[in-house]
Parts: sequence; C-alpha cells; structure tokens
Amino acid sequence: MGSITNYIRSGEKHRQTHYVGMEIEHFILHKDTGLPMPYADIERLFDQIESNYPQKTYEKGHIVALGNEEMLITLEPGCQLEFSFRYTDHIEEIEKMYQKAMRPIQSFVESNQYSIVYSGGIPSVPVDAYDRIDKDRYQYMEAYFAHSGTRGKEMMKGTASIHASIDFADEADFIQKYRMANILHPLFALICFNTPKYAGKPNTDILLRDSIWQHTDPQRCHIIDDLFAPTFGYESYERYVLDNPLILMHEKDQFIPTGEQTCREVAETYGFGKPEIEHYLSMVFPDIRLKKCIEIRSADSMPLPQLLAYASFIKGLFYDEKIIHTVNEWTHSIDAIQVAKQSIQKDGWQAQVYGHNVQSLVEELMAASKSNLSIKEQGYLKALGSQNGNRPTV
Repeated sequence: MGSITNYIRSGEKHRQTHYVGMEIEHFILHKDTGLPMPYADIERLFDQIESNYPQKTYEKGHIVALGNEEMLITLEPGCQLEFSFRYTDHIEEIEKMYQKAMRPIQSFVESNQYSIVYSGGIPSVPVDAYDRIDKDRYQYMEAYFAHSGTRGKEMMKGTASIHASIDFADEADFIQKYRMANILHPLFALICFNTPKYAGKPNTDILLRDSIWQHTDPQRCHIIDDLFAPTFGYESYERYVLDNPLILMHEKDQFIPTGEQTCREVAETYGFGKPEIEHYLSMVFPDIRLKKCIEIRSADSMPLPQLLAYASFIKGLFYDEKIIHTVNEWTHSIDAIQVAKQSIQKDGWQAQVYGHNVQSLVEELMAASKSNLSIKEQGYLKALGSQNGNRPTV
C-alpha cells in the first residue's frame, strides 16, 4: 500500500455524511469589450475585500488567493474567479456563503463596468485576445499542454466550471460512487450545459468543456483505464497519478518545471509528505478526480439558483445505496461511457444512452434525488427542472 493510497484512505468518513463541497468559477467580463478583468484590477478587488479573509496567499509579492473559515477565493489562468466553499450537509449554507462573498465583489465589478458572467466557456472573445495571469504554475502548465494536445490554452483561460465533491465511507463505497460518477458524467454535463456562445460565436458542442479537456492532454485527462476491473480501488488511482508526467513541482515557495518526468520519478526526490501528495493529486485531471473526496468535474459554471439545484441533485443521489447500485448496473464498460458522450454530442436531449432515452434517465434521477432531500432542497432542485422537454433552465 503506497503513501497516496494511505492519504486517500484517510479521507474515509465511515458513514454516509450527506456532505457536499462546491466550487464555482466565474468570468468577469468588460461590458463593452467582453475582455476578462485583468489581474491589476483583480488585485484592487482583493485589496478591497481582504479584511474579510484572514488567510492570504502571495506570489511574487502579489496576492493570488484569499480564505476564511467558510471559503477560499482563487484565480484561474484567465483570471476566472473561483469560490471553494466549506463542506456542508445543508445546501442553504452554500447559498448564504455565496451571497455574503459575492455582495462586495458584485459592487466592485459593476462600478468598474464589468459583469459577472456564468458560462462553461468564455462567450465573448477568443482566448488569444487576452493574457494569462502571471503565475509560474500556469506558465509551466501552458508550455507543457502546448505539446501534449491542441486545446490546453482554451482549457486554462477559456473555461469555467462547477465542481461537486462527495464523501465516501470506505474503499468499497468509494469504488461504487466513483464508478457511478463516471457513468453519470455525460448526463451531468448535459443537464448543466450553459455555453450557448463560445469565443464570440454560437457554440454547437453541448459537451464543449469535455471536448476541450480530452484534447488538452489525453494521457492525463480521461477515464481511469481499469475503472471496471475487479481489482479497481485506491491503488489503481495511485498508479494513475504516479505514471503521469508531473509537469511541475513546488519547492521552497516556488514552482520548478519537471518536464516529462513522471510523478513517480519526481517523488523519488521529493518524497510523499502531505503537501507533496496534495500537489501530486492536483496535477491530474480525469473526468472524476480523487483526493480525500470524490470530485465531480462535469458542470458548466451556472448562476446561483442552478448551483444550488446541482448541489442538491448531487446530495440526493450519492448517499442512497439503492440509487448507487442501480446506476452501477447501467454499464460496466468505459466504451459505453464514451459512446454516451458521443451520442449526447450528436443528439443532445434526444440521445440514447446506456440503452435508454436520456430524457427518461434524467427524469428518473431527478425523482430519485428529490426523494432524499428536505423540502427546502427540493425547492432548490426545481431550477434544474423541465423546459422544452426536460432541458434544464440554466
């Protein structure tokens, strides 16, 4: 058993917590030009709100992250603003934390002729029309992705998502939930599609972010090869992490490029302390990522009502053993998941996935999730409700 496996195992909760962790990325775009707010203005924003966030992170003398006991605010490569909320089993807490954090940010943004924009891809301009934030980590990643695939720059600067994280009780529970999340990934992406325009043009790819990821670094951004193998478990994920080139390493408050060296090779020098393991796990980007929780990376960035609806949807699905068992019976094949993606890209809400009409499956999932939610959370769920034949309102 390896150090990464032990780290993952330390996240076991030994019960069904019903906790959900949410992260959401936002574009901040100029009302006239459509260009993202540059870092100089983001820094002014951070200076204005920093009194609410005792935890501060600096790079090259510039503030790049703010945190408090409720949430963490960070910057993505294209100056997308990311909120990461405290784990909770009360979706209403996410609503309150979001509104509290956004209030002063919204005021600053509007007073400077910008808008908060919720979209899976930047709707207004191509990614080459603006600069990447000056962080060494992003510099080395962009350089690596320039030769590992064709869409790395788009992934870094031109996308914004919602990540939902869930707990697992033990390794057996992890296996079932992790497989379930991979099976449902194409459906989550469809339900949460929110990118009608991309780079100034109409977007016809209903799984745009998934397409961008798959063409960023195919070795790093995919479904774990032995997902449905009888031996699949924590150690399978550890091998996946160790076998990938690490790209960069953090050493003495700076990042250094590691090129094509695998994580396994780099770890021979830097070892497996807690900070090192957390870094190793952060440098892989499968559809569903694993840390001390299962991170579902399927949803486009969406406004607060849909964020809360999606959080409720996830909560209602992943802590019900009957639902977990049912979804795990839909398929035992990675090929079937890939076919589901292709079918959805081709036919959208008329697609056939896992032998069923996608609208019917979504209806079943919505009803099953709703049955496990409080009255308040059922109210949130309505924002992902039917419109134009089960197409969610996002």
